[in-house]
Amino acid sequence: MIKLRVPATSANMGAGFDTLGIAVGLYNRITVEEIPKGLEIINHDKQSFVPGDSNNLIYRAMNEIFNYVNYTPKGYRITQSSNIPMTRGLGSSSACIIGGMLAANIISGRQLTYQEIIHLAAKMEGHPDNVGPALFGGFCVSLTEGDRTIIKSTKLKSHIKFAVIIPDFFVATKKSRGVLPSQVDFKDAVFNVGHASMFQAAMITGDMEALRIGVKDVLHQQYRKSYVENMDEIFEKTYSLGSNATYLSGSGPTILSILDHDYEKFAAGMQKYFEENMLKWKCMILSIDNVGAVVSEI
Repeated sequence: MIKLRVPATSANMGAGFDTLGIAVGLYNRITVEEIPKGLEIINHDKQSFVPGDSNNLIYRAMNEIFNYVNYTPKGYRITQSSNIPMTRGLGSSSACIIGGMLAANIISGRQLTYQEIIHLAAKMEGHPDNVGPALFGGFCVSLTEGDRTIIKSTKLKSHIKFAVIIPDFFVATKKSRGVLPSQVDFKDAVFNVGHASMFQAAMITGDMEALRIGVKDVLHQQYRKSYVENMDEIFEKTYSLGSNATYLSGSGPTILSILDHDYEKFAAGMQKYFEENMLKWKCMILSIDNVGAVVSEI
């Protein structure tokens, strides 16, 4: 039996569209057992739309590895218990992909390095900014160049925490990507390059003042906010409560704020705001996960 724990992730951090991501303390816990034949999917979480057949994403990720290394698979029992909300911009699919690929690599004889696995995972996901921190943990800068996916992970100090603000509705990633323009103005590209660079430097050095500047984006958030009810007002409220930087997590609709103090006061203030305005959102405070995916064999 193989046991895995893979963290949730938040990507598209500020101006870092498809490049910057972090791992946070929500997890998909997966076990994979070989059985004589067939496929059994056991889902212990409350998200009933997890496929229970060969369309299951963990199983599909396993097959990506098996096909790549020419391994003939047997039967499998896959058990999943996840507290990562699906289709909310918190990397639920990346956690499944990384979990499935790591399990399959062990089953097939550990033929692939983590660098090879992350490249296959990025190809399957379509971009590397979620799968990178899901595997390596921490704050990750990611890119794919040719036949390589390069991830640089920085372990953040524990006093930096994340207010994850989650609504009761979801937005499909495909739909959210569909509203993005096929071309952008040169000045907008330069704006995001500069701000993403500043954001990265601020995260690594802990400069919260620079972080608030670096988080600004003009490439995707302005187009996606039509799918996120009250987004501008929620952003404004987070800053009034002390957020150092607030951005749309992934393709949304989850919103994430970066904090370095008064964590519970912030959460209480957001919850009061939601109740007063009859908004069905919730706020939870999460720590950075500096470890990434954890694998054990029993």
